Amino acid sequence: MEEKEFKFLVDWTKTAFYCGLDVHKHELAVAIYGMDDSLSELVKTNVFSVDYKGLEQFWNFVKKYQPYAFAMEATGIYHHVIYKMLKTKRLSVRWPYKILVVNPADAAGLPGRQKYDRIDAENLAKYLAKGLLKNGKPIIEVLEDLKAIFRMAARLERNRTSLKNRIKKTLDRAGIRPRYLDLNHEWVIHFLHQFIDQEETLGEFISTVLNEKRLIKRDHNKIKKHLHNFVPYFEFSLTSAQRALIRQDLVELDFKTGRKAVLAIEIDQILLERPALREQASHLASIPGISPFSAVWILSETGHITQFPSLNQFRAYCGCCPRIVSSAGKVYSAHTSRHSNAYLRTIFYNAAVVVCNLVKKESALKEYANRVAKRKSMRTKKLVYCIVAGKITRIVYAILRDNTCFNPEIGRRIVRNETDHHSNNFTVANHKTIRRARNTLKRVNEIPEIGIIGEHAEQLAEQLNKILIQGKKFSD
Repeated sequence: MEEKEFKFLVDWTKTAFYCGLDVHKHELAVAIYGMDDSLSELVKTNVFSVDYKGLEQFWNFVKKYQPYAFAMEATGIYHHVIYKMLKTKRLSVRWPYKILVVNPADAAGLPGRQKYDRIDAENLAKYLAKGLLKNGKPIIEVLEDLKAIFRMAARLERNRTSLKNRIKKTLDRAGIRPRYLDLNHEWVIHFLHQFIDQEETLGEFISTVLNEKRLIKRDHNKIKKHLHNFVPYFEFSLTSAQRALIRQDLVELDFKTGRKAVLAIEIDQILLERPALREQASHLASIPGISPFSAVWILSETGHITQFPSLNQFRAYCGCCPRIVSSAGKVYSAHTSRHSNAYLRTIFYNAAVVVCNLVKKESALKEYANRVAKRKSMRTKKLVYCIVAGKITRIVYAILRDNTCFNPEIGRRIVRNETDHHSNNFTVANHKTIRRARNTLKRVNEIPEIGIIGEHAEQLAEQLNKILIQGKKFSD
């Protein structure tokens, strides 16, 4: 009689299992961890390739354990395909499971322990079983696509700026340096295309253009308007090599400009199909200094606002708050943290520059920027911009949280007191100034041998304190 090996019929559903995933570009390390009521641990590990066949093998490996949750680190973009696959499989199985994409800093291994893919996956599974992991930024495919488009547009804009600088450098080597030759203007591009197609000097070319009217009427009028800027360089001309260099750069500049226009059309198409996202973008664009382009970019970089439980977390992610440094029992602020989203940090900094220098319409934000500039501009302009950028992030967080437009009147609160005329017409900024003066006067009286001046300072501090108390009672 043939002997057969006896196998137990295992019911894996009696034990709670958790799955940890260490994701790489071409490999996926998987660890299954569970503990039964006898406090005995079960750990199963394996490695699969990240392709269609490998992902099917991974699913066949884990589905018999029916894990309560899957945890993986946010590894750039490589975890997206795993997340999408698990999200699709969840629709066709009978057991509901969670998918956590955790911050790598929250899943760091134990110090002194060997770092290995299977060990990392095992640690993730154990941390998940103990409830030590929390879900990070959710993967929203539409916003991920928008983010990729905006970042490509930013790269294209940097390349376009580099090409413009190269064209100017070639013209500088030829001695042609007219003022206000801005390559952002279309007539300048048309002018250069015509100029590099002949061997005449700049003066001869302009004279021919004005007489024969080679360019369209609009460009013809622009050249007439800026003729006095070209006159000092009439005797200069370009060599054949210089003309070839400028021609190549102009062709490439036109190509990249067209690519950027195509990306803008794609962004518009995405917004047209999603009215709620378009409404959020219009709310952000109502903030002074935030353009519609920047508003959509902010939404794509931040994702859903619910992932930021507090304003401080949002400001830290945007890089618009200083990192705190503590030493010898003293806590003080340092420079703005660079461990943040560089794109959002740039957007808010540029918005602050626009509010401080270009926005003319009065609002509470403009008044705040003026007060900060008056108080801090003696030190450095960049400090002013960073402070105003932090204020804009506060406004953005409130708008996304409350789903409302920017109100230019919020922040212009006037604190009045009918019984004391001294507190009439005091704004919030005035009260901050009074509070600062009161505290300074109190410290003056602490200086030894200050004499009667200290007594007068103490009396004045008491009067200022009364004004503050009266204003607070009225506002309450």
